[in-house]
Amino acid sequence: MGCNDSTASSSFTSVDGGTSSGSGDSGVANTGHTVTLLSSLGDSSLGESVYSLQIDATSAYALVTNYNGTSDSTVIVKAPLSGGAAVTLATDAQYASWLALSGDALYWVDPSGPSDVDASSRTTGLVMSVPTGGGAPTTLASDQSFPAIVAADTTGVYWVNENQCTQPPCSASVASILVLPPGASTPVVLANVQAQPSTLALDATNVYWGTSDGRVMKAPKSVTSGGPVTQLAYYETNVQRLAVGPSNLYWATGTGDILATPIAGGPSSAIVVGSQTIGGLAVDAATLYWIASDFDGTNTVNALGLVGLGGVPTILWSGSDTPDGIQIDDANVYFTTQSGSLWKLTPK
Repeated sequence: MGCNDSTASSSFTSVDGGTSSGSGDSGVANTGHTVTLLSSLGDSSLGESVYSLQIDATSAYALVTNYNGTSDSTVIVKAPLSGGAAVTLATDAQYASWLALSGDALYWVDPSGPSDVDASSRTTGLVMSVPTGGGAPTTLASDQSFPAIVAADTTGVYWVNENQCTQPPCSASVASILVLPPGASTPVVLANVQAQPSTLALDATNVYWGTSDGRVMKAPKSVTSGGPVTQLAYYETNVQRLAVGPSNLYWATGTGDILATPIAGGPSSAIVVGSQTIGGLAVDAATLYWIASDFDGTNTVNALGLVGLGGVPTILWSGSDTPDGIQIDDANVYFTTQSGSLWKLTPK
């Protein structure tokens, strides 16, 4: 069933917030919930787009890109979860992608690398870091083969070198999963893979990725050498989002479906089947949350309990300002929208 099924919760309360001058449309929250505009992270009227929302106990962080093909640029911004103006932590003269948070540091990848080098070889990419409290950005790895995805935790910074082949025919392995352990200067290749990874996630034991041809994969998190790669699922369409739950991986496809696959291996289950675009996934011990945008312009933030998966989702919020990034804490759902706004939906 689609997450905008007519049997889903549909009693909404209009909530003031947002403006017509770049702060976005507050939409409507489900009865018993409140949506609050926390900050403006970017301005879509200037060609800025907000990506890769991350949060810690006090702040939200995001990449704000201006990608016009001739003078691309990126800023990494920080805004208080209590509400207030965003501040710039770092700038990148190129188009950067993804954002990861671990401890007191943020990580991102610059696929092309420095603006004054020839990137046609696809071997000039950078992996970058900046403290969450502000400070000078640091280059963690250079001369990377088009790094396009990054994740991080206490065991290291993980990323995907997306394409090592510039002149087909290509070798069997055209992409790599790498890790830079804490204190190390040389990254370790955990896996060489043929299908292009499109999303990346971590837990205490494994690194997981989805691929452009519909595979969900895992490999052990070894900081010394690569381990065996296991295929957990295959769905014949690109995997766009991935979240790690207590016992399952939850993943969204380019056809608007969300599936659950046991981390230990086993059959996958369809949770949502529809024609929406899934803009983000988040999961805690009890509930799966996601963003969906339908072709008719309907945008929703949704929730579904992990017990008895396959029931009717609850629509927590609906609006015209298209959401993208989503994060959760113990009490709230946070999401960004196309206008560049950061919103808090409470309670979750």
